Amino acid sequence: MQQNAKNIKYTAVLPNEYVLELKELTAIKFIPSVNFGIRLAVENFITESKSELYQKQMEAAAKDKKFIKRTLETQEAFANVDNEVGGQW
Repeated sequence: MQQNAKNIKYTAVLPNEYVLELKELTAIKFIPSVNFGIRLAVENFITESKSELYQKQMEAAAKDKKFIKRTLETQEAFANVDNEVGGQW
């Protein structure tokens, strides 16, 4: 989990059963605190959401003929780069 030097306190309303389950996980020392469990859940949600958004953007780009054309032109422009340096970097 990424630690930032600056944290913001934010109040959220959660279903009672979620909080109770987080407290149970804390009691058996599976997670260090309820706060940790909430932060981890939010971090995972953001990561998964960004991945899903990227996938949808790539699907849209694959249907964009101008995007495909620019991508192929760029690929062609760099096709001989490895040959120019003897295949080594």
